[in-house]
Parts: sequence; structure tokens; C-alpha cells
Amino acid sequence: MRAAPLAAVLAPVLALASAGPAAAQVNTDAMRFQELQMQQEMMRQRMLSQELELNALDSRLRTEQAIRDVQTQRTLPPLPLPPPAASPRAAVPIDTSKLASMPDDRLAASNDAVREASRSRP
Repeated sequence: MRAAPLAAVLAPVLALASAGPAAAQVNTDAMRFQELQMQQEMMRQRMLSQELELNALDSRLRTEQAIRDVQTQRTLPPLPLPPPAASPRAAVPIDTSKLASMPDDRLAASNDAVREASRSRP
């Protein structure tokens, strides 16, 4: 009778002893999986941090550029220099005989032809 209770006590112990390496393996795999998850989470956090830092730098750069643009717009351009003073020399005379001319009658005829062409016809 003593053998039966002893077998009842030893059966779970033997079952645990034989399952020990498998349970340890599952536990080790679970720890590795958790470690990988933690590393991935750390990488994600690092990437988010870098992205936020880049956004902040980009924002600062745009702000500085906008400030420079406003400062540039605020400065007045230099005024143009006044024209040079008229020289004391006299104006050069022009020989009008060399200029093109048209007799008055031909000019009047041309003017009449242009007016006639520009009238609207019914």
C-alpha cells in the first residue's frame, strides 16, 4: 500500500524532471523574444527621437530664413545717384537738312488715305 502513494507522489516529480529541459527551452525562447521586442522598441524610440530632432532643426532653419527675408525686405535699397550736372558746354547744333522730310501735300494725302481706310463700312 505504501507503493501506491509513493508512486502518486513521484509521478508528478518525474514528469516535471523530464519536462524540465523543455520548459527551460521554452522559457529561454520567451526571454529571447522579449529581449528582441525590447531592442525593437528601443530602436523605434531612437528613430522617433531623431525624427523629432530633425523636425526641430528644420523648423529652426525655416524660421531663421524667414527672419532673414523680413530683414532684407526692411532694408531700403540705395537711392539712385542724381544725374550728372549739365556740362557747361553748349548743345551741338543739328543740321536739319540731312533729316528726312516729306512735302506737306503728300503728308496730307497719306493722312486722308489712313482716315478713309479706318472708317467703318456699312
